[in-house]
Amino acid sequence: MGRDAARVYVLRLSDPNDLDRVCAFLRGVQLNMGVNEDGTITVTAPGARSPLHEWREIDGYVTTWNALNPASPIGLSEP
Repeated sequence: MGRDAARVYVLRLSDPNDLDRVCAFLRGVQLNMGVNEDGTITVTAPGARSPLHEWREIDGYVTTWNALNPASPIGLSEP
């Protein structure tokens, strides 16, 4: 069983109108998330074994979203 990596990453949406869709996608892949006042989304991957594993997991989901939604990509960064 992994340990929580305790890092928070930030997703930046190219289109704020996609907020609900992106949140539904993130919930569907079991990421913890919160919506910030500035329209960004903070995410963590529960159970990630290390910060590197967490980054790779979240990055993989961002890559998937961007491949499926090329007109409304999201970006990933550390706060």
